[in-house]
Amino acid sequence: MRWLNRRFRSERGASAVLVGLLMVLLLGFLAFSIDVGVMYAERAQLQNGADAASLAIAYDCADGTCTDPAGRAASYTSDNANDAAANVAYDLRTDLKKVTVTASTLTANGENALQHYFASFLPGGFTESTVRARATAEWGGPGSGTVLALALSLCEFQESLGAEGAHMTVRTDTNKTCKKSPSEEVIPGGFGWLDNTTAPCQATIDLSLNLNAAGELWAGSDAGGDVPNDCSAKLSSLKGTNVLIPIYDRVRGTGSNAEYRIFAFASFTITGWNFPSTSDIDSLAPLCPPSPPADAKDCKKGNNWRGIQGVFMKMVSVDSTFGLGGPTLNAPIVVLTK
Repeated sequence: MRWLNRRFRSERGASAVLVGLLMVLLLGFLAFSIDVGVMYAERAQLQNGADAASLAIAYDCADGTCTDPAGRAASYTSDNANDAAANVAYDLRTDLKKVTVTASTLTANGENALQHYFASFLPGGFTESTVRARATAEWGGPGSGTVLALALSLCEFQESLGAEGAHMTVRTDTNKTCKKSPSEEVIPGGFGWLDNTTAPCQATIDLSLNLNAAGELWAGSDAGGDVPNDCSAKLSSLKGTNVLIPIYDRVRGTGSNAEYRIFAFASFTITGWNFPSTSDIDSLAPLCPPSPPADAKDCKKGNNWRGIQGVFMKMVSVDSTFGLGGPTLNAPIVVLTK
């Protein structure tokens, strides 16, 4: 009997050691599941704040002026943190058109603010740490994207600058002044409809790909002054919305061999059109330019004219489907790059 008691007492001691080891493992699991989970949640909040702050600053700068970047950085990072106490720093490079925002859990005194309650019980445990997140946003002219398969001339865009926000009519049945110089900016019988390369009435344009030896991007044309079959429904769905339109500054060839040299993208709000197969006329858009040339005697043709109507509307867009790289006209874009 004494031998059995001694055996049980020795097993109780071994059990205590085992329980102690299991408690260490349990605390380790708690530290991993709770403290580490808190770190991941905190970093997600900081990343959301850094993303939002960098996009907000870039959006503001893309419009021409950078107003209170420090205030925007602090506001957007704090608004995305549950404790509203994110520490933020930013690096704004207007010469490079980019901004980097860094958010962290550091206090104003540079001390770690994230506490670890369970990890502190582990051997060699730690009680606090710092979590950081960083985001970079850039702005500039769009250089690539999928757009309506319609290109308008650079001279049409330049003409719109004289009356910003005014409705205008881009016609194919008259020789407007801006289409005479240079003379290659008009294709007889054509209107800038591009060959579809993706979905119906959509073209994918990339100003950095498929360039010729001179570094130019030429896009094929869908000949004819009427609307291509796939584009009639597309026009109706886009009426009244801002879309990015390819802008060309030169043309070559005729008919089905005609091509447009794509120069940039511009924001254009489609308000109306008139073609043999479809019509939805914007009464606010004049049919003739302000000073019609002498040879445009037939400018006012009633409903027999052909063309598209709209407004070159200035717009800053945050659109991840477009890439940077082109000249900035009236539609700079903001892109989160890192």
